[in-house]
Formats: sequence, C-alpha cells, structure tokens
Amino acid sequence: MRKLTLFVVALFVANMSFAQKGLEFGLSFTPASPWILNDEDFAEGDDLNYRGTFGFNTGLTLGYNFTDAVGFHTGVQFSRQGQNYINYNSAPEKADMDVFSRKLGYVRIPLLLKFNGDPTASSSSYFRIGPHLDLLNSAKYAYDDKSVLNSDQAIDLRQFTKPLSTDKYKIYKGLVVGLTLEMGGAVNMTEELKLVFMLHMSGSLTNPELTEAGEAGLAIRANSLGLNVNPYPSSASYNRSSAWSVMGGFTVGFHYVLGFE
Repeated sequence: MRKLTLFVVALFVANMSFAQKGLEFGLSFTPASPWILNDEDFAEGDDLNYRGTFGFNTGLTLGYNFTDAVGFHTGVQFSRQGQNYINYNSAPEKADMDVFSRKLGYVRIPLLLKFNGDPTASSSSYFRIGPHLDLLNSAKYAYDDKSVLNSDQAIDLRQFTKPLSTDKYKIYKGLVVGLTLEMGGAVNMTEELKLVFMLHMSGSLTNPELTEAGEAGLAIRANSLGLNVNPYPSSASYNRSSAWSVMGGFTVGFHYVLGFE
C-alpha cells in the first residue's frame, strides 16, 4: 500500500504541467475473470470446484479534469459477475460431470480519481483508483445435471420463495461497496480524443451476501430431492462467512476531452 501511495503521488507531481482541463466523456469495455471467494465454498472440495468464469464491465464514463493532471470520473456501467463450478463427484469422466453457476448482474457507479500524462504526446500514462457502488440488477442460479436423473435447476434468486410461504429468501444485498484500481496508458489520437487501455482490478469491500444465503442453499438442494449440491454451504445454524467478489481484466475505451483554458 505504501508503494502504491508513493506511485500515485509521483504521478501527480510529474504531470502538473500538462494542460487538459475540462469535461471528459468515454465509452469502455472490460472483459474480465470474476471470482466469488468464500471459506465454506472452498471447504466443499470436489463437490463445489471452481471453474473459470467470464464476466465484464461496460458503459459510459463522465468526468471532470480539475487540474492539468488530475480529474474525477463517474458514470454508469453494467457489471456481469458470478462464479462457475463443477461437481467432480458427479461422474468418473470430466465430460459427464455436472456443472453449475451463480450469475450476478449489477449497475455499477464508479467514483474514481484519475491521473493522466501529457495529452500532447503520442502516448501517456493513465491511472484511476477509487470506490464503486454496485446496485443488484439480477441474480440467477443454474445447475446442469448431465446424468439420467434430470435434476436440472434454473432459479431466479431474487424471486426464490421459502417453503409453504410467499416470503422471498434474502440472499444478496441490493447495494455492494467496492474498490476499483486501473492502470495503463492512453494513445493520444488527437489532443482531445484518446484510446485508453488499462489493467483492471476490482473487488467488494462489503459482503454481497445476506444472512439467509445459507438457509436458501439448503432449500435449493431440497428442491432437487437432494441430488444436487448445496450452492451456499454453511454451518448447522446456516451461518456463512463473508464472501468476496473480485475481478481482474483489461479495460479498453475511447475518451474525448472537451477542454477549456
């Protein structure tokens, strides 16, 4: 953390002489690999084994450059997160093993400090860091049973109700606070238009799950007559430790600066 702080300060000082104050607009896409990390999930072993998952962020950026080198970025993005799994105990051959997933969709509002290099050069540095707010848009669970038992499941987790009740399980929070870090560069096509490319890292700072996730996991398994795994393993009292959503990817975007003196 100390080295990161020193890097940001050095970047700020080095770019104080570059003039590109004004509004900044952008459109970006971030293909990424998302992960949901949880102690109980890891402890399940071969029943709930992690698989690579494709996710992404895409949307619009709106920013304002306060000084020659420093600005503030916000905007609206759609963020696809989640986790894919494979049940290694479901079949002897990998091609016949059951697979399942949790798919989460969020509307993301970033609140980022931006530092940039010389806009008059052919290329320059580009760095963003700050919190983001994720507003839950969708949450779905799917289990693909590849045996003859036909215990496939497809569940909207926001609409999943308790047995003999119309009450819905509270599985995911509507608002998750996270942190975004992006670093890379910009190809300055003109002094106003630039192609931005950055390594993207982000993660949740608050637990995206609610306290009923463990209880809901047992109900999901019961709905398959106990044939499928519990997607939210927990203690006997339904307690689950905090889950952490993390994502690593690469951001590409076009930005236009409407500058003024």
